Parts: sequence; C-alpha cells; structure tokens
Amino acid sequence: MSQPVYGAVVIGGGVVGLAAAWNLLALGCRPVAVLERFGIGHDRGSSHGTARMTRSTYTSSVYASLMRHVRDEEWPRLERAAGVRLLHPGDVLFFGSDRAALGSYAAAVRAAGVDVERVAVGEARRRFPALRFAGDAEILQDRTGGTIAAAETVSTLHRMVVSAGGVVLDHTRVRGIERADRAIRIISDRDTLHAERVVIATGAWLPELVPVVRAEVTVVPQTVAYFRLGVPARTVPSWVHFGGARSGVTYGLAEVGRDAWKVGHHMTKGPGADPDQLATPSPGEVEILRTKLGQILAVPVQELLGSESCLYTMTPTEDFLVDRWPGDPRVVFASACSGHGFKFAPLTGRMLAELVVNGKVDPPAGVDVAGLFGLPRPATRSSSPSA
Repeated sequence: MSQPVYGAVVIGGGVVGLAAAWNLLALGCRPVAVLERFGIGHDRGSSHGTARMTRSTYTSSVYASLMRHVRDEEWPRLERAAGVRLLHPGDVLFFGSDRAALGSYAAAVRAAGVDVERVAVGEARRRFPALRFAGDAEILQDRTGGTIAAAETVSTLHRMVVSAGGVVLDHTRVRGIERADRAIRIISDRDTLHAERVVIATGAWLPELVPVVRAEVTVVPQTVAYFRLGVPARTVPSWVHFGGARSGVTYGLAEVGRDAWKVGHHMTKGPGADPDQLATPSPGEVEILRTKLGQILAVPVQELLGSESCLYTMTPTEDFLVDRWPGDPRVVFASACSGHGFKFAPLTGRMLAELVVNGKVDPPAGVDVAGLFGLPRPATRSSSPSA
C-alpha cells in the first residue's frame, strides 16, 4: 500500500509551528501533520513558560503598526476560534536612565499613533507605587500592552489542530528533507513522510534543516527567574527597564496561573550557543537578577521559586525571518523571532500558511512583510527588546 501524501507537513511544534498548522487547516490544506522533536510544550526552546509580554512600544513605527494589527485582528481571530481568552490587557512601563534609547521608542510610537504616554517622574510614582523611578528617568506608559497566556496558547493551538483533523507526532526528530521528487520526502527517526508542502519552524534548530540561514541567526541563551513578591504579583505592572550600557535591559511580568514574578535580562548579543548543550542557569546569574529586581521594585522580593533557560534565535537586525526555501516555493520556514516573536505568532503562522499555499501573504496593515522578514536581511532596520 502506498503511503499517504500530506497536503503539508509542519516541522516544529512550538507556538509558530502550531499556529502555521492551524492556519493551513483553515485554508483547506489537508491532511496536515506536525512533527515535534521533543514534546508539545517542552522547555528546551523558546515557547515554554506561562506568560509572555505584549506591547506596541518599538523603536520601529512599522513594528508598532504591525502590533496594532496583531492585537486587534490576529489574537481576537484565534480567541474566537478557540473559545478562550489568551491575551489579557494591561499597562506596560518602559523606563530607566537610558533617555536616548527611550527617546527612540517615544518617537516611533508617536509616528505610529500608538496609545503610549510619556509620564513625568512624579506622576509615575503616584500611578505605580510598586516601582522605583529615578529622578532622571524617562518613562513611557504603553496602554496597548498586556500578558499572553503562553502555555495555554500552545496547548490551545495543539487542541485546535488535532480537533480539525491534524496529526501531531511528538518525540519525532526530522533528519532530512529530500525535495527532488514531486512529493517532498521528510525523513524522521520514526518514519518517512511525503508531502506537497513543508513548513519548517524549528527555532534554534532551524540551521540543521535550512543551511542557508546559518549566517543569519545566532542562538543566545537567556536566564529567567521566578520570585514571590511581598504583594500579589498581578498588582504590579509589567515593565521593561533600560539601565544603559552598564546594566542593560531587564524585563518583568506576572506569571499566569500562579502568584509569581518572572524576570529576565534581555540579551541580544553573544557568541552563539548549541541548543542541544543548554546549560542550567548558575546561582550567580540568578542572584544578579534578584539584585536587579530589588533595585527596580519598591515592594519586597521574597523567595526564589525557580529558574530556567530560554533561547533567543537572533538575526543581526533583530527582525524576524520568514521566507521560502531558495528556488523551491513548496518549502517555507520561520525562525529567529529575536526575543520578541511570541506576541506575533498568530500572524507569523498565517503568513507561513498563506506563503506556502497561495504563494503570497495578504499584507497586514499595509506592511510589505515579505520584504521586511525575508532573505537577504535588510541592513539598517532594527526592532527592540521584548519578553
């Protein structure tokens, strides 16, 4: 008996891969299979954890405009289909002593018409007493922000893919892709599948299957820690703190589903790491985060609840990477979400599905996303820190 030919095979079962699979099924592409090297919801890559920050504050007015579209159109579309609330609105504070960097954010959101207010120090202390604001701080209050229920988003997309007839094969590592025949062969350590189309969304492991991106991406591990505060975590607004060249950028937000505060140091540069050799955060790294958190918060920082590593897959410009396999439009790929990609996942998944099925993407907010996210990378565009 001949093997079935899938309408599409998605390699990678993180938030982007699952979003792509859901969108493929919505476009009528069937059957669809998702192959995940580890387990759905695993903690080895970039999609795990209960919470992600969402906001519109960027140094690029293009990204700020895109985020308006994602917040107003893409997340509501997913939530309606799922019947659950995944994005929880709330203020996000961008502040710190690095007035030059924050001035760039202020100019970009002003150009995009985003609901972000520049707040004086005295007023910020009145509005947000749980945070410490230095006398020379620049402060931006983003009213378009909030928290995404990240783990619930991944599990919801998984459920929706399966309920729509998709096949999800976890603990299945893809060893190679052969494109010579009419049907593409996807060779895994479990079986060989045949497909008309392939979507590759393997995050930090993308260069294994798409060699052309090796010069474009760098894997930068991040240390994330979780603390219990002296007040309920949900009463403290999410924030991104800019400490300048000495202390860099730190972010914090409440977890979803437990009373805990998530904090991380946003690192966008590094020598590159092997995602299969991810080290456990050292006590020293965690203590640095605890000290920084104590400097930023005006409420007590109590016990450490745990720590973990997360992977950023960075491009030099911090833009995303979404494109076709050179010379073969049957294969598309996405990765290098550069530390700010989770909030865009419903859009990224739709882009991948449309690109591989229709050959083009319906441009959101009038933005040429193919030019923005494709190879070769633009030399001057830059995005901004996220969590």
